[in-house]
Amino acid sequence: MKKRNLVITAVLLLLTALIAFFYLKDRSQPPRGNLIILDQGREIPVDPFTLPLSEVKGTTVNGKGEEKEISGKGVSVRDVLALAGIDDGNYTSIRVISSDEYAAGLQAEEIASGKTTFLIRDPAEDGTEKIRLIVFGDSGSKRQVKDVERIEVIK
Repeated sequence: MKKRNLVITAVLLLLTALIAFFYLKDRSQPPRGNLIILDQGREIPVDPFTLPLSEVKGTTVNGKGEEKEISGKGVSVRDVLALAGIDDGNYTSIRVISSDEYAAGLQAEEIASGKTTFLIRDPAEDGTEKIRLIVFGDSGSKRQVKDVERIEVIK
């Protein structure tokens, strides 16, 4: 019985490794500080912080109802999309995706205001800077995405 379990475990590990290899082989990874915007099969690399930075200040609420003050420099998601040549009205929503594949959806109306959805610099433990999505007025902070790598435009 133990030998059979060992064989099954080994086969499952091998299968998992193969799936991970083929998935990661085709996945684009932007240089640090940049992100990729996916629009109808096109991959558009952008550095959001080449845009003029503005003060991003406000309060977010986590799932426990605790408030957290956010203060820093950043850019609106609307401006980042415009940097990639994607204007208001050319999409219905977007998905913001992190390096660990966590994703959050934003509606075009939220983005168009330019006042609630921002990308800010997020210092990492290793001294580098990552990109973080901040959504003000969002209860539960479920759409606060750390280490943003991609934005998928949905028409």
